[in-house]
Amino acid sequence: MDTRAFRRLRPANPVGDLLRGWRSRRALSQAELAFEAGISVKHLSYVETGKAAASRDILLQLASALDLTLRDHNALLEAGGFARQYGERDLSAPELAEARRAVDLLLLRHEPFPAIVTDRRWNVMQANRAASRLMTMLLGPARMQRPLNHMRMFLAPDELKPFVENWPMVAAALLARARHEAMAAPLDEALQSTWRELMRLPQLPAATEDNFVPGPLCEVRLRKGDVGIGLIGAVLTLGTPQDVTLQELRVEMFMPVDAASEAALTALAAQDA
Repeated sequence: MDTRAFRRLRPANPVGDLLRGWRSRRALSQAELAFEAGISVKHLSYVETGKAAASRDILLQLASALDLTLRDHNALLEAGGFARQYGERDLSAPELAEARRAVDLLLLRHEPFPAIVTDRRWNVMQANRAASRLMTMLLGPARMQRPLNHMRMFLAPDELKPFVENWPMVAAALLARARHEAMAAPLDEALQSTWRELMRLPQLPAATEDNFVPGPLCEVRLRKGDVGIGLIGAVLTLGTPQDVTLQELRVEMFMPVDAASEAALTALAAQDA
């Protein structure tokens, strides 16, 4: 029997396939994962091969040892035949009111500097007035009426690219970050679809190395006419959330790199007062 025929006849083992995939991406041996999860190597081997079914508690121990996202915690539990552990509510849900207030305060207190909130696919869900002012100045008010995607805004040739003086460096850093996040969530088809769309954009810089992990800061130098603004961006996440939506939120906060950039952003804010 050839290998392909054997694979077709082999019983499905979704839990084992998921564990092996995550363990491989984290370069962990069975012994290392078993130690971190507090179980025997033999039991882990049986779970991975389908000889034994893991309990809910064992799956949660393995998910924690693998440092999985809440979304992947749920995926592993469902593969094992159990209910999800974590909810995934819309950000407008009453249960998330306190989190929304915290995010609103972050955006407000960051004025007159830009800040945005993105979801796991880098879609812009919220922006403070400073970010809206800056994007309107660069792209015009009509563009602000359509949905924005943080990655696409910088990577597409017909969006911010003409206004980014150091575009090759910025694009390479953003691509590295997007690639790293996409590779960390191979089961997230929505994220994978967005990643494939980004990779089809023309004139992208050369692909980054597989082992490159993006840093938290990236300098962006914007210019339109006589107005030049340099920004350093930092990505913030909400601490220890118990909801998939909240864990996947990213607050992108941009600070001026010098006094001239700070003055330019302050002047834009004064025009809007």
